[in-house]
Amino acid sequence: MLCREHFEITLSLPNFPPASPGQFLQVRCSAPDAGSSAGSVAVPILRRPFSIGGLRRRTGVVEIDLLGRVVGPGTTWLSARRPGDKVDLLGPLGNCFSIPAPSDRALLIAGGIGLPPIRWFAEILHENSIPATAIFGAQTKDFIPLTLTQEPDPSGRPTRCVEEFACEEIDTIITTDDGSCGLHGRVTDALVCLLNTSDLPSRVYACGPEPMLRAVGEMCGAHGMPCELAMERVMACGMGTCQSCVLPVIDPTHDTGWRYALCCTEGPIFAAERIRWA
Repeated sequence: MLCREHFEITLSLPNFPPASPGQFLQVRCSAPDAGSSAGSVAVPILRRPFSIGGLRRRTGVVEIDLLGRVVGPGTTWLSARRPGDKVDLLGPLGNCFSIPAPSDRALLIAGGIGLPPIRWFAEILHENSIPATAIFGAQTKDFIPLTLTQEPDPSGRPTRCVEEFACEEIDTIITTDDGSCGLHGRVTDALVCLLNTSDLPSRVYACGPEPMLRAVGEMCGAHGMPCELAMERVMACGMGTCQSCVLPVIDPTHDTGWRYALCCTEGPIFAAERIRWA
């Protein structure tokens, strides 16, 4: 386990199609021969979406990292996988974050289990020599699935306090709702700290709970900063068939000025200004 209730597994495959940060997998969180129930514990029938948290291509093998939080029978089953176990998956699915221009400075924001695509994107930015700063927010210190190399600055100053981002030459601000680690507050409080400095980001990328994404998107809009959001929706199929992951988006070509988009096929990455929050 990475931290309380959080786990990470690495899947090993002989090959895998091209993929980019923001895309996801649909994972069957039960054994292939499992029935509709096992004793008194329900067995998930539908697949679960998981953002790709990292991908490495080596000779004869592709390694894919998945991070999750144990919240039910599906994630309990997945967290218990051991070397040699088989996992049924579909992917890569959805769209991806756009790569900033070399002259840009990126701000990466993750809340809770929204960390995986942000962590992988940090690697890609470093490979492309694009400078970045990161913000990660959690409810409490026990829910931080990152390796802290030093105590985060409680004033909200970015430091090399997180190993996973420091190795990509990225400074990080940690926030916790209860003040048990880093800045006492939410990621938007850290964003305010950055907006009051001269080192402003030119593009923002975020993944996390929807209230957080709305607040980040609205703050970026008020400051004229382009912002891409990895939206979270329940995705039963991941391929646009079940129509379960609809998201209202602004569309001037429609009489109403908006329409429903499928998060799995048109997203999960959306420009913040496209989303109809109301």
